[in-house]
Amino acid sequence: MTQEQLIAYLAFIVSVFALMNPLAAVPIYLGLTADLDPEARRRIPFKTAAAAFLIMVIAFIAGETILQMFSVSIPALRIAGGIVILSMGWSMLQARTSRTRQTSEEAEEATNLESIAVIPMAIPVTAGPGAISLMVVAASYPNPIEGRIAIIIAVLFVCVLLWLFLKSATTISKMLGQTGMNVVTRIMGLLMLGVGVEYMARGLGEMFPGLLVAAKVAG
Repeated sequence: MTQEQLIAYLAFIVSVFALMNPLAAVPIYLGLTADLDPEARRRIPFKTAAAAFLIMVIAFIAGETILQMFSVSIPALRIAGGIVILSMGWSMLQARTSRTRQTSEEAEEATNLESIAVIPMAIPVTAGPGAISLMVVAASYPNPIEGRIAIIIAVLFVCVLLWLFLKSATTISKMLGQTGMNVVTRIMGLLMLGVGVEYMARGLGEMFPGLLVAAKVAG
């Protein structure tokens, strides 16, 4: 792996981490599991991480095929995904949960479910629209088989971090406090804004090549 490829790979891992944002899932997890017995709470982090991993891998493997079925182009998805990511990033800059991640209605319904590991913790809290869009767009790049395996390993790595974050949710919450969690959330939001702008710029450039020519002439 060249230095350029390594930098791109690390940037992808950071993007996946920012979009799944395990830290933002901590207060949601604590709120949803407050009334559960300790044994039930211990099972949820692993189930959530496993479900999120499966959702992300399915999006990566089958996402492009689904887009073809609905006649949605990759540039259009990049633009749409960029808008979703920008929306989530803007909400996180204000240290609040975006409604694309979880609506108030979903949060209220989740408290009545016996198991919240898959819905809403896996989807849409962690493997939400932004993260799924990232995987579908990543699948559109001409990756060799080893590149595709590397992407899946990157997602697995982030999901392991998600499991560790949720498993240690109470400790993390006490250690960072609300202010500390808000600071980290804002940093992740800034990263997501950058990812969203990058996606939109690339999608617009592919859909409207004349824009790139005009930009080069103006530059």
